[in-house]
Amino acid sequence: MYVCICNAVTEDDVHGCMASGCTTAKAVKAACGFKPGCGMCTKRIHTMVSEYRTAGELADVLTAGGAASPTAA
Repeated sequence: MYVCICNAVTEDDVHGCMASGCTTAKAVKAACGFKPGCGMCTKRIHTMVSEYRTAGELADVLTAGGAASPTAA
């Protein structure tokens, strides 16, 4: 699905940028080569970045929690 019609950027493109290390909407836009457009995509990109960071933090907690469990017992 397209995130930005003006720049023909898809959700997969945005996810790829985030997987490559982009942690802000501004960084995603730069990595995807965004040109000025209508701006309707900005809120969606902010949401996607926030969800990606939250998922990463949860994975870190679960991974650390899993590694700490055997030593706690």
